[in-house]
Amino acid sequence: MLSDKIRNLADSAAIDALGFAEASPFSNYKLRDSRRTDPKISLPNAKTIIVAGIYIGGLTLPAWENPKYGRTSRLYLSEFFLDVVKPLEPIAKYLNEEGFQSIVCDGSADEGSILPLKLAAVRAGLGWQGKHSLLISKKYGTFLALGGIITDANLEHNTELEPNRCRKCDMCQQACPLAALDQPYVLNRKSCLSNLLQIEYLPEEAQVVMENRVGDCEICQEACPWNRKHLNNPLVTEMTRKFQRKVRAWEKFFYLPHLAELSEKEYIEKLGHLNTGIPYEIFHRNVLIAMKNADRYKNSWQTNP
Repeated sequence: MLSDKIRNLADSAAIDALGFAEASPFSNYKLRDSRRTDPKISLPNAKTIIVAGIYIGGLTLPAWENPKYGRTSRLYLSEFFLDVVKPLEPIAKYLNEEGFQSIVCDGSADEGSILPLKLAAVRAGLGWQGKHSLLISKKYGTFLALGGIITDANLEHNTELEPNRCRKCDMCQQACPLAALDQPYVLNRKSCLSNLLQIEYLPEEAQVVMENRVGDCEICQEACPWNRKHLNNPLVTEMTRKFQRKVRAWEKFFYLPHLAELSEKEYIEKLGHLNTGIPYEIFHRNVLIAMKNADRYKNSWQTNP
C-alpha cells in the first residue's frame, strides 16, 4: 500500500511520528488572509496532508545552567527551527514518481510556510494543542519538530482526535515571564520571549528575564508536566545519539565570550545550517545582553573554558 511505503520511508529518514489528515480548510486558523488557511490554495487538488514529527527532546546542553554560556533551545539546535524539510524530501520524491503531486512545507522559502503545522498535527492524530499553543504528544511531550506535505494522493486519513489533557493545568501560563500566555491556547507573539529574541525591538523587561538566552526560549515547555520525563531522562533516538557526539564541542562554542567575538562570516559558517533566520546583528545583540546579565560572574570568565 502507498501509506505503508510512506511509513517505511519515514522510518528510514528517522522520523519518529507520522500521520495523515484530510486536506480541508483550517477554519480555526487565526490568520484569515494567509494561504495556510486552506491547503488547496497551494495545491488545488489536494487530498491529504502528511504530518511528520522528529523528537528533539535529547538536544540539550548541560552548560545551559551556567550563566557564562549562551542558552538556546532544543528546536534551535535541531536544524528544524522553521520546519522539518529534508527528511520529508524522499517521501515527496516517491509520491511524484508514483504520479502524484506533492509540496513540502518549508518556512524558509520566500513565500513562507504553507501549513499551520500544529493544527495539522492535531488533525493527523499526533497530539493536542496545549495552553502554551504548542502541540503536546503523550509520548514526546512538546518536543516534536514538525513538518508537512500537501499531496493529491488520497491516503487513509486519521479520524480520531486526541482529547485535550491539559484540563485545569495552567503551569505554562504561570511560568511565562512576560505573560505571553495570559489567554490559554493563544500565544501573544508581541510578548513572547522567543519572538523578541528574533526581532530588533527588545524591551528592557525582556532583557532581564532572558538571562543567558541568545536565541529562543523554552520556559513554558520546561513548566509543562508532559515534558517532565523528557527533561529528566530524554528518549534515545537516532537524532539524540547523533547530537550526544557533538555536545562537548557545542558547549565550548556557546561560551559567551567566544560568541561575542564571532564575525558575521563565522556566525553564518557555524550556525547558518541551523536555519533559524535570526540575523547576525540580532544574535550579537542577544549575546552582549546575556553577558551583561552574567556580569556578576565576570571574575570567573576564562579565555579557554
